[in-house]
Parts: sequence; C-alpha cells; structure tokens
Amino acid sequence: MKISIGVITKDFNSLEPIDEFLENASKYNHKIYSVIIVYSHGCDFRLIESLEKNVKVFLVKINDAPEIKRQLTKVGLSTENIEILLDCPALKKWGKVPYGLNRNYALIKALLSGSEALVFIDTDVYPRVLIKKDGEVKEKKIDFIGRHLEYLRKEEVIITTSDYSGYYIIPPMSFTGMKELFIGLQKEDAYEFLRNFDQHNCLNLDNNKKRKIFETDKILGGNVAIKLSALKELPPFFSTVHNVNGDNVLSRGEDTLLGIKLKKSEKKCIDIDTKIFHNTFGNYPEVPDIKKDKSIKDRFYYTCLGWIGRNPFLNWLKEEGVEKIKNKQRKNIIIGSKAVASYLNDERFLILSEALEISYHNLERVISEYKNTMRAWNDFIKKLEKWGG
Repeated sequence: MKISIGVITKDFNSLEPIDEFLENASKYNHKIYSVIIVYSHGCDFRLIESLEKNVKVFLVKINDAPEIKRQLTKVGLSTENIEILLDCPALKKWGKVPYGLNRNYALIKALLSGSEALVFIDTDVYPRVLIKKDGEVKEKKIDFIGRHLEYLRKEEVIITTSDYSGYYIIPPMSFTGMKELFIGLQKEDAYEFLRNFDQHNCLNLDNNKKRKIFETDKILGGNVAIKLSALKELPPFFSTVHNVNGDNVLSRGEDTLLGIKLKKSEKKCIDIDTKIFHNTFGNYPEVPDIKKDKSIKDRFYYTCLGWIGRNPFLNWLKEEGVEKIKNKQRKNIIIGSKAVASYLNDERFLILSEALEISYHNLERVISEYKNTMRAWNDFIKKLEKWGG
C-alpha cells in the first residue's frame, strides 16, 4: 500500500515531528510513499530540501496551487467546482484557513498523486504513547503505521483512528457553573472527566497492552489513516471560519463530518486504541495551569468559540432537533459563560452566549457552503474514477 503522510500547518518551519514519524516508519520497515505538506503562510524551503533526501515531498500552498488546478482541469472538473474545492476567501480577508479546507487540499493531492492511504499527523503529536509503569508515567515507542495498517488492510475498513495521550485540550478547572458551561458547549462528557481532575490532572494515558479495538464514528484528525481506494464512501472534511464581533475564529470538528457520513455507509471506521502523544500545551510534563498561563487561557477561549461555531451545523447534520438543542445550549451557556469569566477573571468569556446566537444565525449560510462542497467533491470523485479507469 502506497502510504503518504499528510501535514497541515500555517508556517512550515520545523521538521519536527515529521522526521520522527519517518524514523518510526523506517524502524518498523514501512515504506512511506510521500509526505504532503499543506501550508498557508510561510515555508523554510531548506527544510523541504533536507526532507527530500529521504522521501518524496509534495508541497502545497493554500490559494496558490497551480499544479493541482491543472490536474483537476485535466480530470474534467469545472472551473466553478475547482474554485469551491480550492479557493479560500477567508485567507485573503482574514489570514485564516478552515481546518476542513486545509485537510481537503492534502486529500486531493494524495488522490491525484497515486497515494493509496493518507495518514494525517498534527505538528504537535509524536509516534509514541504515554503509559503508566511502576506507578510512573513513561513514554513508549510504538509501531504507529503498523497499527493503522493492521486494520486499514481489512476490506470493510476505510478509516482507522484513535485518541491521544497527553494533557486533555481542556485543562484542570473547577467552579460552580462548570457543568452548565460544558452543557452549553455540547461537551457534557468533558464535564464528567473534569470533575475528577484531582485524580488525573487531565492527563490521558494509553491503554498499552490492554488495547480495546472498536468501531467508532469519532475521528481524530491528527491521528487518522484513510484508505483512498474506497472513493465512493469518502466524504470531504468540512469546517468554517465564523466572525464573533470582529474576531475571526476557526470552527472545530472538521473531522466530525467523516464519522457521521461513514456511520450511514457499510464501511467501517475503527478505533485502534493507540493514543499517540499529544504535547497539547507545548510544555509537557508541566501540569497546565489555566489561571496562571495566559496562552492556555487563550487556547481554551478560542477552543470554546470553535465548538460553538461547529455545534449548530453538527446538530443539523445529525438530524437532531436544532431548535430544542439551541434552547438548552442558550440557557446553560448564559450561566456557564458568566461563571467561567468570573473564575478566570477574564471578561472575554462573557461573549460565549452572543457567539452562540451568531453561530445559529449563520447556520443557513454554513449549510449552503457544505452543500456546495459536497456537490463539488462528489463531482471530483466521479471524474477521478472515470479518469483513473
């Protein structure tokens, strides 16, 4: 199987962690066909030259991909559909690229360049896991590619994925109104986890030898392998940029669409229970302190806005009662936003209830964008199959 590694980034200025994933693949005798790097702002081309000594590299810049455009035209895609799949107005206007569009660039390049499987890694994850041994947390190397391939090679499996070990994206916190905040953010499970933070400091560990492999519809974009031969069952990624009082925020959950779509197909997505290490706040093993560290507080704020930006579309996609859920969210986010603003002494969080209204107000526009993306994507897949055949 021709395996490519996909990386999305704003600025490509470090070989880390790509070099470690390549070393890991080599150690376990897996040949990597190519590395696809999608970037939007800057690139250190000396690093690309260094990388090319070991592996084929496809470098793709958002809004500046003439080679992909040429290939899509050759495949027979219309100018309108090429624009829908590749044009990023948010980058021109605000310097932002939706996560979904970013990942789709890599997916399209992989499909056009002969890859058979695309493994996405984020720039802050590593091919090792955190485990508990003799009462201590230790790092352990694993056969990252091998664990994905073990299940991806099965005919009925189209995607393999897993969660992360490392500190959870929500740092330890505790205050009255926290439950309402996470209900309002549609993150009730996070509240249950956070309630017991004094036992684990929000540090997730891998199950090590007691792996539990299971079918899932929860896909993690930074630890996922996609079989590209099953084109018809393959939906694109999708997310948006939403404006909250002049602040342009990336909505989260671009990988959620894949899980929901695959749930309706006969193909399977398997959680391989290999929680690769995610250096969430960039300073592991330091315990994250949201009250003292401004960067952690900032990240949590934008994460909250990102979830709020995603949720109306997610509820519509899951065909759940949008109005009923909105009312529940609104009631809880009003309480939760005031509580977290007080707890963190940060008035920015007071805007969460307004952000929720804005997000629901934008829902029709987001649905329209999604339908356009799906139409262009389906046409691309159809034309590609014909072209390839």
